Amino acid sequence: MIRVQDELDDFITAEMDQPVMKEAHFLAQKLAKEMGDQAQAVLFYGSCLRTGDGAGLMDFYILTKGALGYGDGLISRAAHKAVPPFVRYYKCEYEGQVIHAKVAIMTLSHFVALARPGALDISIWARFAQPTALIYARDDAATEAVHDALRNAIMTAMNWAVYFGPDEGAPGAFWCALFRATYAAELRIEDASRADLIVELAAARYDTLFLPALIAAGFLPSSVGKNTYHVPMENNRRKDMRRQWLVRRITSKSVNLLRIFKGAVTFEGRADYVAWKIERRTGITLSLTPWQRAHPLLSAPQILAQMWKKGAFQKRH
Repeated sequence: MIRVQDELDDFITAEMDQPVMKEAHFLAQKLAKEMGDQAQAVLFYGSCLRTGDGAGLMDFYILTKGALGYGDGLISRAAHKAVPPFVRYYKCEYEGQVIHAKVAIMTLSHFVALARPGALDISIWARFAQPTALIYARDDAATEAVHDALRNAIMTAMNWAVYFGPDEGAPGAFWCALFRATYAAELRIEDASRADLIVELAAARYDTLFLPALIAAGFLPSSVGKNTYHVPMENNRRKDMRRQWLVRRITSKSVNLLRIFKGAVTFEGRADYVAWKIERRTGITLSLTPWQRAHPLLSAPQILAQMWKKGAFQKRH
């Protein structure tokens, strides 16, 4: 069955092809090259995509052919296959400057599955209903698979935005309600204001996306004023979604907890990542030994002592 191209498809195609800063393009191509035949697609998302800040921590997802892309060793691959993604901190030099990235690696098939409405783990569709650029794709088949996954992610998000949103309101009110709910369903330190900020920083994007996503998700909105819509939902459907969300909330929190435990042991480059974050936040540069890089948990007391000597815990005005 051939699906007719609609406004949502046009929106996704344009957003996937959006221009990105040169640092992100360079890094995505470098990551894809290093992954070799495993790399199917490289997605760029997050705050640096929105702001164009090449000096910040860029966020990438590499979608792979199979679990061989999940790092070295059978145990590591098994852990990341059971609880994806495999996450690493990556840095390299570009035009005389060091650029930094957090890189998540997941099979393309798993990514596609987690973007679908039936996924109990909300992390992928909630994240990739947000702005996303496709910087690298191995072939047309990979591009199409990513496009369809992003479409499913947006339609899934829109379905829940109607459930959590107001009976009637501006597009931003629906999106804010959605992201408050998804933040609460994951183990995050940020409060609801962070969810609202996601929408505020790209308000025009979410306004433009609202109607195409609503219609594609099967809703029939009615306009009740300037940029204000009423989106009906049957009571039976609302009750069913309440039960579904409870399952997703429990599942997502559990999976997040497993990812935290796994990341504490398997996050590649985590010592350098922490050192970079400390330098960015405090201006204090840490000198890490090879042993400290290999055993960040065991060396934590030494790292804390080094931070103390350099004044990291002194009161700052």
